[in-house]
Amino acid sequence: MDSSIRVTPPAKDTVHPTHLVATTSLVIALCILGDSLMYSILPLEAGHLDISLPLVGVLLSANRLIRLISNGWASTIYERFGPRRPLIGAAILGLISTVLYGVGWGFALFLGARMLWGIAWSGLRQGGYQAVWHGGQATKGRLTGLLWGIVRLGSATAVLGGGFLYDRYGYTTTIAVVATLTAAALPVALSIQWPTTAHNQHVDNKAKHESKQHNKQMQWSVWLDLLRTPLVRWLLGAGAIQLFLSGIVVSTTSIYLAERLQVGENTLLFGIGVATITGLLQGVRWLSDITVGPTIGRLSDHFGQSLMALLLCLTSTVAIFGLVTLTDLWALLALFLYFLCDSGINVTLSAAASGVAMHHGRPHYLIGAYTTAGDLGSALGPLLAFSIGRYLGLPITYAFTAIIGLLVVVRYITLQRKSR
Repeated sequence: MDSSIRVTPPAKDTVHPTHLVATTSLVIALCILGDSLMYSILPLEAGHLDISLPLVGVLLSANRLIRLISNGWASTIYERFGPRRPLIGAAILGLISTVLYGVGWGFALFLGARMLWGIAWSGLRQGGYQAVWHGGQATKGRLTGLLWGIVRLGSATAVLGGGFLYDRYGYTTTIAVVATLTAAALPVALSIQWPTTAHNQHVDNKAKHESKQHNKQMQWSVWLDLLRTPLVRWLLGAGAIQLFLSGIVVSTTSIYLAERLQVGENTLLFGIGVATITGLLQGVRWLSDITVGPTIGRLSDHFGQSLMALLLCLTSTVAIFGLVTLTDLWALLALFLYFLCDSGINVTLSAAASGVAMHHGRPHYLIGAYTTAGDLGSALGPLLAFSIGRYLGLPITYAFTAIIGLLVVVRYITLQRKSR
């Protein structure tokens, strides 16, 4: 563990952790609207945008691939400048990317917009973790649940409301409405009063000077040191494989449902449009973050993040096998259960990563490594789903990935118990 940077101890502050997390989460929720909308309507609108279906997978992964680089930038910027200016800058980039979705100038511009969003998300997410750190170890699960709950409320709004708008009024109107809502993130970001001192948020002046001088050389060495620790390595692996599975399922939901349950042109059950029912099901995943996520976070603070992660992974694996073997409404119920578990897994593993970061000399870099591992998994998900996954079949891809994810979590828990 790198100990060259010492973390400022907790100090009294007028900023309440719950308020700080809630307000920061609102900024992120407003900015994520456009990105979440793409997962439900881009596969359906691709033809009108002159984008082939294989390229849809590229677009849905581009923002994650750029984050393999931009997460390191975010770690450096937040450590050097604190949270206020980086969060505002990230919100501005998020708004620009959403506006570009509606321009309609083809694949190249859309790709640029997706990459711009990836950079924005690196900054937004780092700000969210920094807000959680203000609460300390005892409440990291609850605050992480609150963080992702509010963020995914934004995602749920996008897929539910966006799917409805798309089915009724078309693509251009939908993007215009979403961009208008995203613009509201800027005044909220400007209004946030960040604490002057908070646990594991700031480093001393000497360390900041050293970080500024040697950052380029130190960044990769810090990440390599993290990977040399087996417990951290398997934690990163657990986050990566779970987001890999989530990326596959979320990006292929509309295609999977249209192929398996379609009873008429552009409709599924009871005459409901493909985009609308996809939005409803994916909305369950996002809404569960705001309804189930905080509760799971509280439970994980009491029983431990590792135990909650194991139980949720076991249940999600059962749900995936139900999804690939059952039909009609039973398959929909299995997908419903998976989305609930996916929400809880994200909260518990994120809280576990926050807990490890609070004990590390370079907390920003540890979170950067964790988010980068997750981004790698979620980037590969849509790419393989629309290429190899489509060739082998989605059921096999779903089931195999779920089993691997469960085994990785089991290995992480085993190492954690040995390290106690």
